[in-house]
Amino acid sequence: MEFLSQHYTISFAMLIVWILTYWYGKKIDDSDKVTFGYFLIGISIVQEFADYIGRYYGSINGLYDFQILKELPLQPCHFAYFSLLLAIYTRKQIFFDIGYFFGISGALLGIITPGNDGIYSLWSNLTAHFQHSFIIMNIMWCVSALNMGCTKRSILNAFLFLNIMIIPIGLFDMITGQNYFFLMKAPELLVYNPLLPITTWPWYILWIEFIFFPYCYLFYLAVRKD
Repeated sequence: MEFLSQHYTISFAMLIVWILTYWYGKKIDDSDKVTFGYFLIGISIVQEFADYIGRYYGSINGLYDFQILKELPLQPCHFAYFSLLLAIYTRKQIFFDIGYFFGISGALLGIITPGNDGIYSLWSNLTAHFQHSFIIMNIMWCVSALNMGCTKRSILNAFLFLNIMIIPIGLFDMITGQNYFFLMKAPELLVYNPLLPITTWPWYILWIEFIFFPYCYLFYLAVRKD
């Protein structure tokens, strides 16, 4: 399938970017960290505009169904994306906690087990991938250059934020018929995700709640600060 072939090619290229970002974060002088952090924030914001522009022009050409209510930045990966930009800018722990665990649980799995929702061209494939892979890139920067990490409390912070946000987003989904946070139905994947063996509503939601702590604990060990 052409989409998957493109996806894995982009993934390999971004793997190199992640490694280089981590390496550069270890080598860069402290005086240059703020400047490069602003660069990462800048290209991340540009990517978001590029994504929406691509969707809009895709809809004009009849390739994509652009709907304002469907395009809002309310998925878990959006919260990870912008939380990490705030972590780079402010260096506040709470933003890294949310960005790291939402990113590892959403963005990383989105790369490993992709879906094809909204993919209709190479451009849409690139911007959808960058939405996830820039999250990992910015995690690499926070960990290597800013020396940010997590404590056990960080897992709890992410879990509480997730469950608090479920309430207003769930209400929004019910009123508008959208599927933000995948609260109405499980994501449709092209590649089997062994971490999501249940796709029947609402049991897959309870399953995610059940595995949240052990899953996040494994990734906490990689950046632990306590």
